[in-house]
Amino acid sequence: MRSRSLGFIFIAAVIVPSILLAVLSIRSAGREEAWMEKQMAATLDAEVTHAAGLAGAEVGRVIDDLRAALDVPPGGDYGRILSRWKSSTALVAVPFMLSPRYGILWPPSDTRADDEQRRFLRENGTFLSDRAATTVFQNIAVRYQDEILAETSRAQNIAAAPQAQGESAPATTDTEVTAPPAQAESAPAPSTVPERRAASEAQAGAAGAPSARQMAIDAFAQSPGIQTRVYEEAREKGDQLNARVVEPMAKDRSAAGADKSLPAAALRDEAAKPAPALKALKKSAVPAKEQPSQFVLTSRLLSQIASQGDSGLIPRFIGEKLVFLFWERQKDGRIAGCEIAASAFRGRIAGVLTSTWSPVRILTLLDENGEPLATPPDAAGRDWRRPFVSREIGESLPRWEAAAYLTRPDSISAQARSSSLVIWIMVMILFVSVAGGGTMVLSSVYGELRLAQQKATFVTNVSHELKTPLTSISLFVDLLRRKGSLPRSKKEQYLSLMASETERLTRLINNVLDFSRDNGARRYTMRTVDASLVSGQIVESQRVRLESRGFSLSFERAALDSLVRADPEALKQVLLNLLSNAEKYSTEKKEIAVTIARTPASVVITVRDRGIGIPEKDRERVFREFYRVDDSLSSGVQGTGLGLTIARRIARDHGGDITCAPRDGGGTDFMVCLPAMDEGEAPA
Repeated sequence: MRSRSLGFIFIAAVIVPSILLAVLSIRSAGREEAWMEKQMAATLDAEVTHAAGLAGAEVGRVIDDLRAALDVPPGGDYGRILSRWKSSTALVAVPFMLSPRYGILWPPSDTRADDEQRRFLRENGTFLSDRAATTVFQNIAVRYQDEILAETSRAQNIAAAPQAQGESAPATTDTEVTAPPAQAESAPAPSTVPERRAASEAQAGAAGAPSARQMAIDAFAQSPGIQTRVYEEAREKGDQLNARVVEPMAKDRSAAGADKSLPAAALRDEAAKPAPALKALKKSAVPAKEQPSQFVLTSRLLSQIASQGDSGLIPRFIGEKLVFLFWERQKDGRIAGCEIAASAFRGRIAGVLTSTWSPVRILTLLDENGEPLATPPDAAGRDWRRPFVSREIGESLPRWEAAAYLTRPDSISAQARSSSLVIWIMVMILFVSVAGGGTMVLSSVYGELRLAQQKATFVTNVSHELKTPLTSISLFVDLLRRKGSLPRSKKEQYLSLMASETERLTRLINNVLDFSRDNGARRYTMRTVDASLVSGQIVESQRVRLESRGFSLSFERAALDSLVRADPEALKQVLLNLLSNAEKYSTEKKEIAVTIARTPASVVITVRDRGIGIPEKDRERVFREFYRVDDSLSSGVQGTGLGLTIARRIARDHGGDITCAPRDGGGTDFMVCLPAMDEGEAPA
C-alpha cells in the first residue's frame, strides 16, 4: 500500500509536470518557424515599401524631365519641334501632338509617316482621338474614399460620444463633420458626402493636414476591418480587381497604402492611371489569393483622363506589351506627348535600387510579366513569381511590384529546424533529468523500504537461527546430565550432534560477521589446496547430521586434478553455506550430491539438491543480501538470506563465481567455479 502511494506521488509530482513541460516546449518549437517568418517578413516589407516608394518617385521625376524638355509654341513646325524634343532625351520614342478637340496633329497619317509612327497610330490612334477608352487602374481606397471617410467619421463619433455626453456638448450626427468653433456660427455643417469631402480637403489645405485621399488610403491600410468591408463592397458592385503577377510566400501582409510615398508630381493624374486589358491579365497573371490587389480596373476616355490634371503618364497594354504614354496640356488647350522608350524608362526605374543582393535577401523590381528589371546575382533557377514579400508599386506602373526574396530560400526553415532541435534537445535533457532523477529517488525510496523490511526479517530469522542450535545443544547437555551413565554409542551420538550444532552456530555467526564487514575487509590466507579433499572433508563432517534428518548425501570426484589457489577455511564456508541452503529448501526428496569436475581453465564444485527449485527470474536475485524466493515457494523455511550472498562474494574474491541452474528431474544445481592451478604447480 505504501509503495502504491509512492507511485502515485511520483506520477503527480514528476511525470505529469514533465509531460506538460515537454508539450509546451514542443508547441513552442512548432511555432518557431512561423515567428521567424513573421519577423523576417516585417523587416523585408519595410525594404520593399521603400523600394516601391523610390520607384514611384522616379516616375514623377521622369514626368518632370519630359515636361522640362517639351516646348511646342503655337503655329510651329510640329515635326521639327517634336523631333528636336526626341533627340534631346532618350525617354522619347514616338512624339505626338493633339488638337484641343483631340484631333491628331502629329504624327501624320499620310505617306510622310515612317514605320514606327504608323505602328504607333495603329495601336493608339483611336484612344488619342478620344474614340475609344482604355483600361486604367484606380486605388481601391480612392475609389471608395467617401465610404471609408464616412465609416472613419462614424467610428470617431461613436468613440467621442461618452466624452461629449460628459461635457454636455451638442452631439453630431453620423453624416456630419463637426466644424471648428470659429466656423460653427457662420457656415452650416456640410450634410452630403461631396460637400463633406470638399470641406475636408479645403480645411486640410488650409491647415497643412493630409488630404481626403491620403486620409482614406491611411484608414484603409491601418484597418483590416475596413479592408474586408471595402473588398466585399467591391465584389458586390462587380468591380474587377487587378490580378497580381506574384504570389508572396509570406502571407497576410497587407499591400494597402503602397503608393503613399509617391510624390505629388506622380499623383496629379490619380484617376487617369491606366491598367492592362482584362484578357491579358487573366492570361498571364498569377493571383495572390492571400494578398488581393489594392487596385480596381476601370475604363476611361482620354478626355476624362485629361480633365483630372495638366499632365501625366498613361500606361496601356497593347496585347501582352505594356507601353507608357506621357501627355501634357499646353496653354492653348493642345496636348503634346510621346510614347516613352521602354528600355530607357525601365533603366530609370531599375536605377533606384542601390543594393539588390545581400547574404540575407534579394531585392528587385518586377515588370508586368513578373520578370526582374534588375537581375541580381544568384538568379539562376529562381521563381520570380514567388517572392517572400512583395508590394504593388502604384497606379502609374500597373502590375509592377517591388519584391524581396530570401537569398537562401530554406534559410528560415533551416534556422527554425536548428532552433527546434535545440529546444527538443533541451526538452529531452530536462525530461530525462527530471524523470531520471525522480526515478532514481523513487527507486532509492523503494530500495530503502525493501531493505528495511529485509533487515527486519533478517533480525527475526537470525534470532530463530541462533536459538535453534542453542536449543539443540542445551537439550543434549540436559540429556547427558540426567541420564547419568549412557551407552558409549549414545554419548558419541549426542556429542556428534552437539558438535554439528556448534558448527552450525559458528557458521551462522561467521556469516553475520562476514556480511557486516566491508567487501574488501576480509583477509584470506591463500595457498594451493585440493578442492576434492576440502569438499570431501565438508561432506563427511555434515553426513551424520544430514543423514539423521533423512537426507541421502553422496560425494563424487570426477576429476583427478582439482588443485586451486584458495583459502581453505573460506572454501569450507562456501560449501557449508551451499549444503545448508540445500537442506533448508529440500522438502519431499531429501537428496544432496556433491561432485567435482575439471574444465581446461577451472575446477567446478557442484552441490545438487532435489528441493523446490528456483524460477528463472530469481536465479540471479537469490545471491542478493536478504533476498528470499517468493513466499509461496519458501513458506515455513527460516534463513538469514545471507548464505548465498557470502558464498558468491568469497568465490569472486578467489577469481571465480557461483551460478545456479535447474536440475534434471527437479531441484537446483549450484556450481562453484574456481580458477584451476597451472600444471606442474604442487600444493603447499
